[in-house]
Amino acid sequence: MDKVFEEQLNQFILNKAIIPKSLGLWERYFKKMCLAWQDMAPEIHAQHIIFSADNGISVDGLIGYNYEITRKQSQNMIDGKSAVANYCIFNHIPYEVVDVGIACPQGIGVNRKVAQGTKNILDGAAMSAEEFDLAYQAGYNRVVYYAESGINLFSFGEMGVGNTTTSAAVLSGLTKLDPRITVGPGSGPDEEAYMNQKREFVRTALSHHKGHLNSPKEVISRVGGFDIAAITGAMVACTDLHIPFVIDGYITAVAMACATQMNGDAPLYGIPSHYSREVGMAAALAYANIRLDEVPIHGQMALGEGTGAVLMVQLLKTAHFAFMNIGTMVELLEK
Repeated sequence: MDKVFEEQLNQFILNKAIIPKSLGLWERYFKKMCLAWQDMAPEIHAQHIIFSADNGISVDGLIGYNYEITRKQSQNMIDGKSAVANYCIFNHIPYEVVDVGIACPQGIGVNRKVAQGTKNILDGAAMSAEEFDLAYQAGYNRVVYYAESGINLFSFGEMGVGNTTTSAAVLSGLTKLDPRITVGPGSGPDEEAYMNQKREFVRTALSHHKGHLNSPKEVISRVGGFDIAAITGAMVACTDLHIPFVIDGYITAVAMACATQMNGDAPLYGIPSHYSREVGMAAALAYANIRLDEVPIHGQMALGEGTGAVLMVQLLKTAHFAFMNIGTMVELLEK
């Protein structure tokens, strides 16, 4: 990044009529956005993207919720009836739902359907290498599409029954961490018997794919989901295009860990939003070089959809507006 611009940015902030560093993380993330853009953009133009897909483990009945929930809730988002939709509508943040693998014949929202859900990871690979490429490129291309229209801040969410299980499998496959560190209850009960069953499922899946977990692409292809592949592609696209993006909860944090391994510059552009109550959140963020004290929102959220990310976008827009419009110390002293 341009050191001359960084010095100009530091001086711009230093001249403001505020106590240095008194706005804490908001100063840090204002700087991070400007450094990503290599400019002090006059305003933020944001876009929220939700990637929806089903997982073979839910289609095969291994997860308690009916897999049709993915289709119904994705349509609910489009209809403006979900939590994230209302967060976006209230805060005037445009959003879209991208179907990269919902288990139904018709496309829901923006149709980039790779297949009608992944395969059961206990039987074989979740997806082929070619299917991974399609999902990854779908995410990458949505970012390119919006970047060409002037979007300069992205946030990402997801929808897919069973995706906390696939995310835990991906994180353990990527980092070699034991499932006790990566597996949380998701939408299931926070009970030890259920958690042990879920951990054992992840262990069995990883053992089944042992020797084929040597890269983010291999890990996601073997034990992940189309949503994780697409979000990873979107995050790498933001990195390639020098556009900051906001991470949501556990699933997107796992995608961030994958994106970081695929492009080591991804942490320069990724901004955390909230600390999900999923147990693996700390490990996923740490793998992407994000510390707990760098996460602004601790709301005990675990809904997904990008609800935390959208709240963070609005906070970033507020901080950006303030830094661009706060008067200087010279102006203050002249009063």
